[in-house]
Amino acid sequence: MKIRSAVRVAGLLAAALVTSACATPDTQSLPEAPASAPALPDSPVKLNILDVSGDLAHMQPVIENYKKAHPELVSGITYETGAPADVAGKLAAQQAAGRVSIDIVLTGIEGLSNMRAQKTLVQLTPAYESAVPALSSQLTEAGSVMQKAGGGYGITDSADANGPLLTYSKSRVGTPPATPEELLAWAKKHPGKFSYANPTGGSGPANQFIDALPHMLGDTNPDDPKTWDKTWAYLAELNKYTGTYYAKTSESFDAVTKGAIDMTLTSGGWDQQQHANGTLGKDIEVAAFDDPKLVIEGRYVTVPRGVEADKLAVVLDLAKWMLKPDQQALTYALHGSGFPVKGVTPDLAPADIAAVFEKYGRPELVEKLQKGTPIAPMAGTNVQAKFAEWNEKIGSKK
Repeated sequence: MKIRSAVRVAGLLAAALVTSACATPDTQSLPEAPASAPALPDSPVKLNILDVSGDLAHMQPVIENYKKAHPELVSGITYETGAPADVAGKLAAQQAAGRVSIDIVLTGIEGLSNMRAQKTLVQLTPAYESAVPALSSQLTEAGSVMQKAGGGYGITDSADANGPLLTYSKSRVGTPPATPEELLAWAKKHPGKFSYANPTGGSGPANQFIDALPHMLGDTNPDDPKTWDKTWAYLAELNKYTGTYYAKTSESFDAVTKGAIDMTLTSGGWDQQQHANGTLGKDIEVAAFDDPKLVIEGRYVTVPRGVEADKLAVVLDLAKWMLKPDQQALTYALHGSGFPVKGVTPDLAPADIAAVFEKYGRPELVEKLQKGTPIAPMAGTNVQAKFAEWNEKIGSKK
């Protein structure tokens, strides 16, 4: 299946995201990253992981498995969470002070683009590609797109063309909209009952929706957000009838469950996760648009500048572990419709995880998505341009 490209990754990014613009940090006092993949250390290291994408919901068991399997490399792991709009500033402050305490940032493309723009990340490939062999031989089509979108500044650990989708209350909505035009018509009849998370906060479903609209509505240049005349006009009209934009994707699901709104945006992974953990009940259904244009969603392992070589070596080895098919299979319960590497099948998953996928995996939806058109996400300066346009034309009007 040929993927339409909406990614034009720049060689050097010029600006930060509007939501977290800051000066390039002075990192002269930081150690230079090695020219080639460093050797694994003789004694174990402690890793500090910051997740700004929700990746730990999928990958924490995989990371913990690595720690158990390699006590000679990892003595302990600490976890913290944050927002993709804030992470570049946090790293810049640490790097300016010459003391970097974060070893790994788990992020989506929005956070990666922001950190890359601020020059706070180590470029991992091609220099260190030999440490993660799957990158050269085992990536799926979606995995290859996400790896390219990261420009070498991250190693993709998930990739799936799984949205945008609509999640809705069946009892309150009935038949869901099947096109953007039908969604707008529904919103006009039910003002305030449709909303979604603020895309500038890094919401995956919100950004999938916005990235897909230029293809769905027929904008002449889907690669350049500044030229999306039809998309911005559509979103401006929809904005008149949209409820409050939520700070987090999870808040929009809570709103549907509690009846504050009747419909929001989701993706295949989010739908499966939220039903499996009990957040969404039996009344909450999911639907794809007709002739779906599916934006690939993925997450990355990234390394801040200033991380010691011993830790960098372990992070690269951890990334290699995270791409093993048997470890990827552990995410079937939350992310069973697509993977970044080949060879991930349900039989590799433990019985309890496979059972969750069997119960919540929605095979009829997966079948429809497989017939859709995969699209690469906005990346690099295009992310920043998109957020600037959304803030000016949509967000500021609320």
